Amino acid sequence: MEKTARIFAGIALPEAYQQALAAIRDRLRPLAGGPMSWTKPGNWHLTLKFLGDVPVTGPAGLDAVKAALAGVVFSSFRLTGAGGGFFPNAKRPRVVWIGLAAGGPACGRLAAAVETALSPLGFPAEDRPFAAHLTLARIREPGRAGDLAGMERVLSGIRLPETSVESITLWRSRLQPGGPRYEVLATVPA
Repeated sequence: MEKTARIFAGIALPEAYQQALAAIRDRLRPLAGGPMSWTKPGNWHLTLKFLGDVPVTGPAGLDAVKAALAGVVFSSFRLTGAGGGFFPNAKRPRVVWIGLAAGGPACGRLAAAVETALSPLGFPAEDRPFAAHLTLARIREPGRAGDLAGMERVLSGIRLPETSVESITLWRSRLQPGGPRYEVLATVPA
């Protein structure tokens, strides 16, 4: 029996987003110069808090995390994906992402509420400011990222449909050779 589970809390994205992000990925792939880990359709989400390896049982275990998240109170809100870029920047790209044209401040407040709820369990606060984004790919070799200017042109023109955020999802991430597989552990409605 496993003693820990790799988990994170976030916002699930609807099928329309999964399909739109897959189409954007397909437009970016030919511009990539080196190896990239592309997020698979169905796995796209907006991360609010990555918790890492959490004990399955115990005072800061999965049940305690679920209970803490169940206490997060928030109102539903709208978000719209748009634009994008590279983390940490285009000179040293490690992540290709899509940003938000609407809903960013609400996502930030929700991420802060999740941080506050989990803090009593011993989960440390993030050391960098929250940046609401959707990860398209991780760049394995930044020096061989490819046509970054071309990618920026594609990303700058992106505008995804508006969607409603009605819940927080707690996922377990199982790392596998073909990429992570996510399993929903809990859903907290607005």
